[in-house]
Amino acid sequence: MKRSTDHVRTTHVGSLARLPEVAKAIHAREHGQAYDEPAFETTIKDAVSTVVRRQVELGIDTVSDGEQGKTSFSNYISERLAGFERREGNPFGPGAGAVAWSDSRERAQ
Repeated sequence: MKRSTDHVRTTHVGSLARLPEVAKAIHAREHGQAYDEPAFETTIKDAVSTVVRRQVELGIDTVSDGEQGKTSFSNYISERLAGFERREGNPFGPGAGAVAWSDSRERAQ
């Protein structure tokens, strides 16, 4: 583990906003639309390079991929673990978006 007596070491966890080209590619794949798999992989690789470079520029000590290639936590988990299933209907009640945060500032960004 790296330590410092000169400054507080920084990191973050979780998703960073997906770059527009990543969001478009993930949307196509997630909705069963035609997409170019090699181009998709290149898009994700380039996005990860971009967000890692930006974190370094900002002085983040321990950087991450910002979850650029992951659609969502629930999709990420269900793709890798057995025992999860999708259910129809909105668990957040009538009038809620398809996703609980669909109208949030974060989603808009």
